[in-house]
Amino acid sequence: MKRFSLYQLVLILMFSFVCFFVSARAQNAPPEAPREQNDRRGGRRPSILRELGLSPEQLQQIRRLNDDRKPLIMEAQNRVRDAMRNLDAAIYADSINDGEIESRLKELQTAQAEIARIKARNEIEVRKILTPEQLVKFRELRRRFADKRKDFQEQRRNSSADEKPSRFNRRNNRRAN
Repeated sequence: MKRFSLYQLVLILMFSFVCFFVSARAQNAPPEAPREQNDRRGGRRPSILRELGLSPEQLQQIRRLNDDRKPLIMEAQNRVRDAMRNLDAAIYADSINDGEIESRLKELQTAQAEIARIKARNEIEVRKILTPEQLVKFRELRRRFADKRKDFQEQRRNSSADEKPSRFNRRNNRRAN
């Protein structure tokens, strides 16, 4: 069950990223001439908009959805931050109150769930805007993104295992010898 929930969260975050990108792109560039964006690793990658082939009407609809969602998500994020602060205060209070900590933890979980609900509703609305062909293409883009992310994480894990010990660890190793 946890694995399924994590999978859903990753999909929601990726789809939200695309929605945000589409919204930002629609505001900054004419849809007829989307520009390519530099990849952080120095290469070039085609625009998501170009790959999905969104029409000007679709861009406008997605922009409206994101404009409507923005204040809701900002409020929800503020509730998460406040809940985190409250939980932190309860954990590090002068005296431990398990009931207070549990209450603050539930408050945080509720706030996080609200963000997930807002993003999921937005994804559903965006999905309704996409044509079946665009949806197939978007699923493929999402799969490729997930594969690249997995590869990146594996490379990062492998490179961190191969790194030299930190200065602190070298110092402790010298003391041990």
